[in-house]
Amino acid sequence: MSRLRNVLGWLTVAGLFTSQLWLFKDFSIDDAFITFRYVRQFVAGNGLVFNIGERVEGYSNFLWVMLLSPAAVLSMDLLLAARVLSVALSVGTLLLTYRLASTSPALTLAPIMLAAYAPFAAWTMGGLETSLFAFLATAGAYAFIREEERGHGAASGLLFGLLALARPEGILFFGLAVIFRPRRLWVSRAAATPEGRAGKAHTSSRVGWCPSRQDVLRLIGFGALFIPHLLWRLSYYGQPLPNTVYAKAMGLHPRTFIEGGYYLFNGAVALGGLGFLIIPITLVVLKRRTLRHDFLLACVAAYALFIFAGGGDWMPMQRFWVHVAPLLFALAHTGLMALAALIWPPRPILVGIGLALAQVAFLYLGALDAHFVQGVGRAEATQGPTMVDYLRERWRPGDVLAVTDAGGLAYVLPLEARVVDMFGLTDAHIAHRKPEFPSGLFGHGDGFGKWDVDYVLAQNPRFIQVHVIAKAADGTFIVDNTSNRLLMNDLRFKARYRQVADTPELQGLFERIQ
Repeated sequence: MSRLRNVLGWLTVAGLFTSQLWLFKDFSIDDAFITFRYVRQFVAGNGLVFNIGERVEGYSNFLWVMLLSPAAVLSMDLLLAARVLSVALSVGTLLLTYRLASTSPALTLAPIMLAAYAPFAAWTMGGLETSLFAFLATAGAYAFIREEERGHGAASGLLFGLLALARPEGILFFGLAVIFRPRRLWVSRAAATPEGRAGKAHTSSRVGWCPSRQDVLRLIGFGALFIPHLLWRLSYYGQPLPNTVYAKAMGLHPRTFIEGGYYLFNGAVALGGLGFLIIPITLVVLKRRTLRHDFLLACVAAYALFIFAGGGDWMPMQRFWVHVAPLLFALAHTGLMALAALIWPPRPILVGIGLALAQVAFLYLGALDAHFVQGVGRAEATQGPTMVDYLRERWRPGDVLAVTDAGGLAYVLPLEARVVDMFGLTDAHIAHRKPEFPSGLFGHGDGFGKWDVDYVLAQNPRFIQVHVIAKAADGTFIVDNTSNRLLMNDLRFKARYRQVADTPELQGLFERIQ
């Protein structure tokens, strides 16, 4: 019966995951093409740059750039290569989620829930490093837990090192491991003393901790990857963090925490809300605390704090939640089983399976809503020439393009083309501006709060791409962010630029009047 249940469980995982890959087969994000342009520049011998001669780290996924570079050498389509690699990584993550849930019955329920979670499949197809980060975070956490349970091994140091190269915040997980280990040894040694067993206070001299060979090897493994890359970044780019971090940093403005809290709330609702996420994980905290669960809870809590302090993310489909979703579902699986034991002690497995399947139904309905109602992952029909077509036909050497969306348009242009990112992801000047929020504490459309109209116009771009929603009756343009509104209301812009066409495909492209 156990083997049959396992087979049926994995068939369910495969069915849910492949069906969602089909639902979101056309989902991609413009920022992925920023990475792809860096890959193309690197393979062409121009260095890790967006514009030739400008050393700006406009990507936050060094390891992903390196992994995609062989595909560029082979002249493969980089979006296709990213998707193939992401599928392989996501399959690995599903398997690791199964291993993380190994202390509870009906193990396949954890990967089943993950496979039903729409953002997991959507971001497998999105082109960014999301699947890589989720895989390495899960692998690092699992390796560290197993090393602590067995008392030997140090592979987690290497995995956390790779995680820090996948995205800068990956260092959080290694930091937690460094903190977690002495704390655990402190508690376990305290419990082993007569005073600890009697519930009495103990002195630090009895339960002190000094690094073991295992700890040293972990530090060496992490440092061997992280430190050389950090030194290279400082020497090549002159900054300790990617330019994207500076571009998106909104400081300690209250708006940051409001947006971060809202992002956390929406993500928690999409993951199952009170019934399928909060209550089960609360039961884990109260009833099923083990080394494994403590570390997973610490990882999720630390990453949630990072999201809150960073202001969340503008991209659809809860990208940041995907990074820790495998850990969350491993915890939720344990919590649902604990809840099942409270509901019907004689048959907890049956109740647990029922609760998990209800969670799966909830998650899959979310996937159907995202695709069929919200339109996520649906290919957009075009009726005429696109911006890509227009730029390819008219581009001349020496032209400059200023963009709101820095990825797709820059990717199709020649590598020598200079592209000015008006949101600052690939532009150091704008990235280091002081953030502004003219639309107020609860306003919308300010982006990261950084722009510089004077700077953009001083680059004398031949083309400027903005987000135009519509054209009002008085001839003014309705746009969706403060940066574009300030630019388009500038008298210099009005005098020097014209809209190339008012079709939906071209309404956001403006060309300098010769």
